[in-house]
Formats: sequence, structure tokens, C-alpha cells
Amino acid sequence: MKKTFLYIFLLLFTGHLCAQSNYWQQEANFRINVSLNDKDHTLDAFETIEYINHSPDTLHFIWFHIWPNAYKNDRTAFSEQLLKNHSTDFYFSNPSQKGYVNQLDFRVAGRSAITVADTNHIDIIKVLLPTPLAPGSKTVITTPFKVKLPYNFSRGGHIGQDYQVTQWFPKPAVYDRKGWHQMPYLDQGEFYSEFGNFEVEITVPSAYVVAGTGVLQDTSTLNELKEKGKHTEEGKTKTWHYKQEKVHDFAWFASKDYVVKYDTAVLASKKVVDIFSYYKPSSKAWTESVAYAKEGLKKYSNWIGEYPYSLATVVQGSKNENSGGMEYPTITLITTDESGQDLDATIVHEVGHNWFYGALATNERIHPWMDEGMNTFYQKRYENEKYGSYAHLNGIPFAGKVPDDEEGLLLETMTKIEKDQPIETTSEDFTFMNYGLVAYYKASRWMKKLENELGRELFDSSMHDYYRN
Repeated sequence: MKKTFLYIFLLLFTGHLCAQSNYWQQEANFRINVSLNDKDHTLDAFETIEYINHSPDTLHFIWFHIWPNAYKNDRTAFSEQLLKNHSTDFYFSNPSQKGYVNQLDFRVAGRSAITVADTNHIDIIKVLLPTPLAPGSKTVITTPFKVKLPYNFSRGGHIGQDYQVTQWFPKPAVYDRKGWHQMPYLDQGEFYSEFGNFEVEITVPSAYVVAGTGVLQDTSTLNELKEKGKHTEEGKTKTWHYKQEKVHDFAWFASKDYVVKYDTAVLASKKVVDIFSYYKPSSKAWTESVAYAKEGLKKYSNWIGEYPYSLATVVQGSKNENSGGMEYPTITLITTDESGQDLDATIVHEVGHNWFYGALATNERIHPWMDEGMNTFYQKRYENEKYGSYAHLNGIPFAGKVPDDEEGLLLETMTKIEKDQPIETTSEDFTFMNYGLVAYYKASRWMKKLENELGRELFDSSMHDYYRN
């Protein structure tokens, strides 16, 4: 059995390495200026994209995601998936709670570009290039855009005057050796995006504190947040300027109520990582949030490979949100109401996504387990080492062996009635229950079985190689 597992494990990773020999990926560098209107919950923005064609192909068009349109009406893929999963909140929402993007006017190298609507999805468009883009060439794409932020039904939007600005700007779809990966926004099913550098200037009423992907460029404001844990209002508006290199997305969050905790984590290589936590002052459980993030980041760096960025930020979301948590490069939104071990585990899980979702960024629509399952395995390892167990079931009588936790009980039940699914299932093909139960939990148990069969030393060194390569 051990030899069989070793063969499977090596086959996976040698196959991965062989695929790298002729690997290429596109590059999209963004500059975005955006202003928030907190009266009508809208964004007015302008983006400039430097698009570099590293492929061997001449491009005549580029598919773009305009994901705010997923919230435009009840006929989108997002809306239909929610109904399939027995959620009707969005379907029956009123018009003021919906969202959209408009006022697009694409220009490529200064020339007006024609756009073609996708026949199936209103949150995907094709931008026709006035001049073909040859291999090794680059061009500059610009467009203004206006976003009406929806009520936060899924990952982003607003709840009152708390803002969760995610999947908000027109973004090129991935073009790789398998072709174009244009995809509609979905609630069940995450993302696949091109890497690049981001520089974003966010103008908001001065009462707001803004947490964004990357490093805040205003040194005086940054020092104020580090030293005082809050921002002093000045003038009517304030612009928050963030930069981050080599990431595939940019998200930002704004609230009038945030207080900030700050610390640093020193990794084994002596690299120093800034740790920030933005949360509501009434949340006593969050006073330990920086410590949780710091400990998890150091553990993951030892187990997988060094944390790739200079900072990590955790942000408390509203209790009305139902995602539990959602990750973006260098920053994550945490929406659980729990405290103690449960909050610790959620924060560590979401920060842990920086390795798999952030740095490796495999296509989660096709291989959700390669982020969620791998990350859950390390979250469980963290919990087991720190607390000695996960969330064990208490007070429930069992005839036989008690499962490790609630997820174990559910998985065993689904397996007995033959309703579970293979780990290697696309996100859209998972049932609602199995998306969490299989992509996260069953995959993490498979990773644990590999570790047990191979031994921790060989398993860890193999994962280091996987991450590095």
C-alpha cells in the first residue's frame, strides 16, 4: 500500500513538473482610480491595463469578465445556481439590492475597441483588438466603468455603509495552453485569473478606513494605523493608495468603524511580514486575531514554503454575510461569529489560502480541491497540533467508533448512502453539500492519508518541492 501511494504521489508531481517545461502565462498589470459614493453605493472608476502576450499565438480579441453584472437580474448563472442550491434571497431581492457595471468604453492603444456580448452570460464580454497582438508584444487597454454595488449576497457588495469590494473591475480572462477560460461569476465555484502588478487609488469619504490588497503607500497614514490603531479624519475625502506586485486580484474593504491591530511575524529566513487586523471595536474575540494570523503564517511557511508577500491582512466582515470567510491576495474577509478555536481556525484557513489560491492559483472551477482541500489539510494539522482535536461531537451516542468531527460523520453518512462524489470533480458539478464536504474535507483526509503512508518528512519535502516548482 505504501508503495502504491508513493507511486501516485510521485506521478502527480512529476507530471506537474513535466508540464512546466513549455509553460507560459499571460501578464496583466493594472492601474485603477476609483471613488466611492456611499449615498447610492456606487463606484466611479477608470482602469489602465498593460496586457503582455507571452503566448505563442497572435491574439485578435480578449475575453473580459465584468462580474458585477452577475447581480444585474435573476437570469444570470449566479442567480440560477443559487436557486439550484435552494437559496432564493437574491431571486426575490428588490431592484435596489441588485448590482451591475456600465459606462464601459474600451480603447486599445488609444483606439476605440468594439465589444461583443457573450450570448449566454451578461457578465462576460469580448473586446476586439483593433490591431492583432503578436507573441511577445504588449498593448495598453483602458476603460472607464461605473459599478452599482449589490447588497452582499455572495462575497462582495455592501451591507449598509460597510463595503466589501470584490470582483469589481473589468478583468481579462485567462488565456493559457488550453485556450480561453472565460467564466461567469458563481457563488459555488471560485476563480482563475492572470497575474500582474496592481496600483489602485481609492477615494472615499474621510470617515472611512480602507483595507486593501498590498502595501499602503501613504507612510503617515500607515504609521498612524500601526501606532494608534485608527485613522484621524481630515477633510471631506481621503485617497488610499495601495500597491502589490505579482498577484492575480485586488480587493478592498471600507468601514467607518474599523480599529486596527498590528504586529510582525519573523519567518525562519528572518524575513519580516507585517500582520494587520481590521475589526469592529465591540468584538472582544478579535483582539486575538493578529496572534492567530501570525501563528498560522509561521506554521504554513515552515510546512509548505516561505510566505510570498510582505504583509498579511485579516478583516472582520458583517454578521449578515454568510461566507464564513473569503480570501484575496494578501487580504481576507472573515465573517464567522465564532470565537476562540473556531475563529482561530477560520483566520488560519483564510490566511492559508495565500499559498494555494494566492501564489499557485490553479483553476478552482476545474480543480477546487487543489486549493480548498490542500488548505483544509494544513488547517486541520494546525488545529490538531495546537488544540489536540478539531470540533469534536459531544453528547451524541454512537454505537461504534465516534467520527473525528461533524464533517467526518457527514462524509461517512454520504458515503454509506452513495451520495458522495470524487475529489477530482469540478466546482459546478458538485452538489451543494459535497462542494464543502468533498472539495474541502474529503480531499483533506486524502492528503492526511498520503502523509500517514509516506511519513511526514517525505510528505513535507514533497510539498515543498511542489510549491517551489
